[in-house]
Amino acid sequence: MYPITDRLNSYLKSWHKTSTTRQQQKGKVVELTYPDFLALFTPGQLMGLDWAIQTNTLRQLQNEKSSDALVLTWRSYEAVSTGQFNSNTAMICSRKASEKNCRMVAGDSHTAETKARISKSKTGKRNSASHNEAISKATKGVSKSAWTPERKAARRALLAAKKAAMGTSKD
Repeated sequence: MYPITDRLNSYLKSWHKTSTTRQQQKGKVVELTYPDFLALFTPGQLMGLDWAIQTNTLRQLQNEKSSDALVLTWRSYEAVSTGQFNSNTAMICSRKASEKNCRMVAGDSHTAETKARISKSKTGKRNSASHNEAISKATKGVSKSAWTPERKAARRALLAAKKAAMGTSKD
């Protein structure tokens, strides 16, 4: 392990506290102790931070707009979905790598809260003609799965209920 100077240790403790507090405020369960946090760093990352502190360039290195700044982040989108922020789900990497790692990949699915938020944002809004055309183009030639008998029965029941409701409303 890279020897940690007092100034570097102070910076890292502040970073740990800020990051874990932010995750707790987002409703995540944080089980990342300071020693676990330190274990996430490679010796090269610690050496780079220590050098930046010694040369008084830490602000430039860790600038919020810098894609190369180091961040404490989730290992993957799947890790974010667990809601458990610990040494198995957290990592230290560049902001650019974090953005790439935390994107959804094939096989990932949205959480119920995310699905509800997306639904709410789209409700009552129509797609543009170009968007509908793009959807049409993307789905042409793609086979769709057949309806299951259960789904067919549920659809028939729904349509029957609608017909019954329309029949009573006309009277």
